[in-house]
Amino acid sequence: MRSCLFLGVLATFLTSLSTVSTAQSDMLGISRPVKGVAKPALPPPEAPAPAAATPMMGSGTVPLNSKLTAGDTIVIKIVEDHDPDFSTIVTDTGEVELIGLGRVYVAGRTTTEAAALVATYLKQKYYHRATVEIGIKFKSVTERPRAFKVLVTGKVGRSGSQYFTAAMPLTLSEAVTNAVTNEWSKTDKVKLTRGGRNTEHDVKMMLKEGRKDLDVTLQDGDQIYVPAAGAVFKFN
Repeated sequence: MRSCLFLGVLATFLTSLSTVSTAQSDMLGISRPVKGVAKPALPPPEAPAPAAATPMMGSGTVPLNSKLTAGDTIVIKIVEDHDPDFSTIVTDTGEVELIGLGRVYVAGRTTTEAAALVATYLKQKYYHRATVEIGIKFKSVTERPRAFKVLVTGKVGRSGSQYFTAAMPLTLSEAVTNAVTNEWSKTDKVKLTRGGRNTEHDVKMMLKEGRKDLDVTLQDGDQIYVPAAGAVFKFN
């Protein structure tokens, strides 16, 4: 008799525990397995991020470290110069002009490989130490685009030829900036020679005041001369 009574009390106690656990689970928002219903599948792992790419002027992107071809417009920075970087193009012969420092063949090379080639060339010719960075500004879609050339001379740090294409034109202020001026450069009296005719331009105002309306789009064969300024005095 006592055994039956004990078993009845135990069964009632276990039933109450199950009811409490179920109620607590519902209150806490804990899901319970249901017979005949499969567990939800785990979400698939996220796909790996695509390879990095660098922006390209116009539409699309240029894959990081893509190989250089004729017509590409690139930006070169020589860290040791502490001068602004400059733009140039890969010519139809596969070379880049280093503005007064010669040419280096870079076609078929990645930007990293081209930078190493240019650095090696500079150390052999001019520099004790050279750190070069190269980036693609515009990727040519034409196999052999026509390259145009202008010449910048006078009181500049990088005297020599500069190249551009129809897809990436060059302005007078950009050419003077690429040539690197200093306090001894009279940039408000820059002379542009085109077809035997000379004109004078205030590049200083173009750059200082953002007067793009005064700028000139260069043409093949243009010659630019930056005169030297007079005595410059500095007062502390």
